[in-house]
Amino acid sequence: MGGEPDSGVLGPLGASSPDGASASVLVCDDHEVLRHGLRAVLRWAPDLHVVAEAGDAGEALALAADLRPEVTLVGLGTGGQGIPELVRALTATGTHVLLLGEAGSTGDLVDALRAGARGYLHTTVSSDRLVEGVRAVLRGETLLDAAVTGELLTRLDGARPGTLGPGGHNPLTARQQAVSELVAEGLTNAEIATRLQVSRATVKGHITVALRRLGLRDRTQLAIHVNRVARPGPGWEAGPVGG
Repeated sequence: MGGEPDSGVLGPLGASSPDGASASVLVCDDHEVLRHGLRAVLRWAPDLHVVAEAGDAGEALALAADLRPEVTLVGLGTGGQGIPELVRALTATGTHVLLLGEAGSTGDLVDALRAGARGYLHTTVSSDRLVEGVRAVLRGETLLDAAVTGELLTRLDGARPGTLGPGGHNPLTARQQAVSELVAEGLTNAEIATRLQVSRATVKGHITVALRRLGLRDRTQLAIHVNRVARPGPGWEAGPVGG
């Protein structure tokens, strides 16, 4: 790695696939080793390619504006103008921001999610999970690592839905409840589909209905809701399996 640039537009290893169909990814973190590690993982995914690395917020914004990556991986420890401001500025360029960091960085994480980040993965995430996470963001999904949902319960506004039905009845069917709990565990739609042996479209449909019935906006709020009130327990009665 000694002959490779610290940051900026990458050389041959960052080149897109010959058919030009791979999705572009920008990696932003103030730790060079982590940047190179992320690049090494993503380069083996044929549908993804890292177009550049950035070591600070200013460089990330300049590269995002110039290269228009579809996804930008941002480390929560990245210095500069602050993570929420960086996320807001990056999303304005049209990129989807996926955060990486330690579970203890919850304050910055909450602010970054409010600013438009599409999800969060812990830095100890497996290579396969990282690749699938980027793909999930490209599909329009939102990810939340289960390791931080407990802390988020006390920090994230708007995640206190008084959405139990009459008498504390769970408005979700058993299948919608099962899908929602897997969302809360941090699984993507593809992983949930595999686990439940159904199609991705079916999973997406269950999530859409669950969000509507619970009055929630997105997967992040759904995960928080499940961990707060939707786990089966006293006073809860699951509905029948089905729509």
